[in-house]
This record gives sequence, structure tokens and C-alpha cells, in this order.
Amino acid sequence: MKMVKSLLLGSAAGLVAVVGAQAADLPVKAKPVEYVKVCSLYGAGFYYIPGTDICMKMGGYVRAQYYYNTGTAPSTGVMFGPASAQQSNLVGFANDTVMRTRAVWTVDTRSQTEWGTLRTYVLMGFNHDTPGGSSFGGNAASLYATRGFIQFAGFTFGKAQSFYDLYSTPAVTYFGIAASDTGDAGVMLAAYTAQLGNGVSATIAAEEPRRMAIINTIQSNQFTVGGPVNNDYGTVKWPDVVANIRVDQAWGSFQVMGALHDASAAYNFTNAAQNTCNPANGTGTITGSMLCGSGDSALGFAVGVGARVKTDFISRGDSFQFQVNYTEGATRYAIYTPSSAGSLAAFSGGNSLGLGWLTDGIYINNGSLELTKVLGVNASYEHVWTPALKTSLYGGWFNIEHSQAAALAQCASQSGGSNTISFATNCDPDFSFWYIGSRTQWNIRPDFYMGVDVLYHRLETAFAGAANYTALTGAPRTSGVYAIENQDALSVTFRVHRDIVP
Repeated sequence: MKMVKSLLLGSAAGLVAVVGAQAADLPVKAKPVEYVKVCSLYGAGFYYIPGTDICMKMGGYVRAQYYYNTGTAPSTGVMFGPASAQQSNLVGFANDTVMRTRAVWTVDTRSQTEWGTLRTYVLMGFNHDTPGGSSFGGNAASLYATRGFIQFAGFTFGKAQSFYDLYSTPAVTYFGIAASDTGDAGVMLAAYTAQLGNGVSATIAAEEPRRMAIINTIQSNQFTVGGPVNNDYGTVKWPDVVANIRVDQAWGSFQVMGALHDASAAYNFTNAAQNTCNPANGTGTITGSMLCGSGDSALGFAVGVGARVKTDFISRGDSFQFQVNYTEGATRYAIYTPSSAGSLAAFSGGNSLGLGWLTDGIYINNGSLELTKVLGVNASYEHVWTPALKTSLYGGWFNIEHSQAAALAQCASQSGGSNTISFATNCDPDFSFWYIGSRTQWNIRPDFYMGVDVLYHRLETAFAGAANYTALTGAPRTSGVYAIENQDALSVTFRVHRDIVP
């Protein structure tokens, strides 16, 4: 009996030990895992940031592009800037071919408040062009950020697309053609948009000034061929004031817009050698000009109208867009790109030259400030052949005019400095230019495409006739008498593009 009792007690003890050991081997219960959840409030691609109510979408793209005859750089344009104009074989001027690689990353975050959606958006990019305008191995790769804004309760603060814009250049072409579109670069702004119902909205904005040039003609040889010309713009006193009324409905969009722009001159120039405020023509200088007081004040403006129309009634997926702008003293509301690189100019075979200067105003010998007038038109049509193949036809026309007094002052200011003309047989600085192009794009996948774009550019020159040209220092092109006549150019580009999407 004692033996049986001992066996039972021993077995019980062994069972307890085994059960205890097995219990010790069981895994400890893990903390709950926070899986990333889809956020369906703002469309495809948004996810909740774990532990928050913030929805985030990340995207971007990688792009390779190859250009023929596009000037010193793809962002410059074939007829803009002094280096592009020279058409020289010397390194440092326009190359026949340029290659570009670009990569962009975007972050879009949104969340709800009692005043509506709170949104932030950031766009950062990497760009590398080769060969560069002034180097053997190409320009250094650059990092940039062209978007960074906050939207809340109808307000937009930061760097975004101008509220003056409607016509979209990137929608129809791979070139940085002349247009008022700020979409690629963006501008600094603070804006309020009121939703009026039925797709109608109204916006008022304070935006980064779109400046071109103010030239005081009392100083000679400021009108360099193709050069950015500016010697007397005042400091920024107030931002540009932009307003629009816009309609967005199922058929497309329509917008009327306007802008006010400070186009004031800085100072009346002085004759520094004599310390006087009445310099003779051509002898004026900004040096010491505080003595002579502030220059003439002027208010520039721009007005525009545009539309985007879905033309499914012609063919499914087709679309048409246009924008017309008229400016006085606010040239970049008609020609935002690529005019920051300089004015229009192009040499061609023999002694042939076409040119035209882009300014906001001509300050006539410390006297009156004459504002430059610009009329610009952009239009495009896109046809969808198949869901994977589409072709766009686009064009633009721009006319630049000056008063008679501004024209005479420009001619008198040209006396033969480096890279200038003088003794023009026709004193007429008015000019126009236009272009027409076509892009065909093959969408291999919704996020991957290849395409070809062909662009013809025509400059209807200022000062048509003849003039003396004084060579640009360090450039191979010679001085001499040149025929001032119309110029044209043909450019081609090929692009491969892959979107990065969630």
C-alpha cells in the first residue's frame, strides 16, 4: 500500500512538473500590430499614417529625355538667351544635342478638421542635363523643390501654381514653350478661394511678382543681343495681386483672370563723373543715383481668359484648351517660360540676325516710364487614337509693342557695346514670334509612356533691315553689318517616363 501511494504521489508530481514546463514554453501574447490601412476619403493611393488620422499618398516619376536643337539647355529654348543666339561651335554656347535625366518625389497628406480638409503637399526633384551650356562634362546634377504648400479652409499658403494659370503646357508638349503657365516652377503665394456653388469659384491671391526688366535708356548699350536686359527695376514694394473667377464642370473648365503688378523704376540715373542729375544721353549710371531721387512709378496689369473643353462629341477622350492674355508692364503674365533665360535672338547662316527684347517698361532718359504691351495666345487640341496612343497639336503667338517714344529711346541707347547692334536702318523694336508643334505619346502602361515631340519656332524680328553688330567678347562670331531679318528653328525631343505610384 505504501508502495502504491508513493507511485501515485510521484506520478502526480511528475505530471505537475511537465505541465509547468509546457506552460513556461508557451509564447507570451504579442502586442497588437498596427497594420497600414487604406484611406478611401481622398481617392486611390492614400493610406493612414499608423497611430494618426492623417492620410498620406506618395508618388513621383523618373524620366529620361533627349533633345535636338533646343539651345543651351532644355529649359532655355532655342531662341532665348545670348548663348543660344550665337549658334557657335565653341564650347559654352548652344549644343546641338542635350540629354536630361529627372526624378521627382511627391508627398501629399490630408486630414479632416471642423473647417474642412487640411492638406500639405511637397514636391522635390533631381535634375541633370548634359552637356551643359558652359562645361565639357555637363551641368552638375541639381536638387530642387517646386512645391510646398498648405491648404486649409479655402486658403493656400506656400509655393504652388499661380491662380492666374489655366492653360497647361505639360499636358500637350515636352518642351518648355512660351506661355503664362507657372505649373513646372510654381510661385510663392497666399490665396483664398471661395466656392460659390455649381462648380463656380472665385480666388484672390498675393503672389510672387512676375518681373521682366525696366531699362533706363540714359545708360547706353544695355540692349545686349538675347541678353536679360534690366538696369533700373525698383525693389519689391508689394506682391502681385491676382484674382480669378473659374467654372469647373463635367464638360471642362472656364476662367477669367487678372493681375496687378508694380512696374516702377528704381532711380533717376546720374552722371557720376560730374555728380549731376541731368546726364547727357548715354552717360547715365546707377552709381550715386540716390542723389537724383526715385524713378517713375507705374502700375502694370494683365487680363486673361481661357478654357479647357472635353470634346467627346468629336471623338471620345479628345480635348481642347486655350488662353489669351493681354499685359501692360507685366510681360511674364503672357510669357512666363522660358523668358527668364533672356530675350529672343538668333543668328543664322552668314551675317543674318533676328532679335527682340522682352521688357516690362522703357524708362526714357530719367523722364517717363513707357510700359511694354504684350498680346499672347496659346491653344492646343489633343486626339486620342486608341486608349494607348494620343497626339496633340499645339501653338502659340505673341506680339510685343512699344510706344513711339520708347522706340526712339531704345535706338538712341545703342552705340556699339559688346554684343549689341547700332545704327539700325529701321528703328522699330516691335516684334512677334510664334510656334507650332505636335507630340505623339504611346502609353505602354497607365504609368509608363514614351513619346516624340516636334516644334517649329518662328521669330518675326524687331529692327528689320540692317545694323552694325559688335561681337560678344570671347565669342567667335565677328563684328560687321548684319541683315536684321526673320529667323526660324526646328527642334525635336524624345521622352521615356515612368510614374512612381503607390
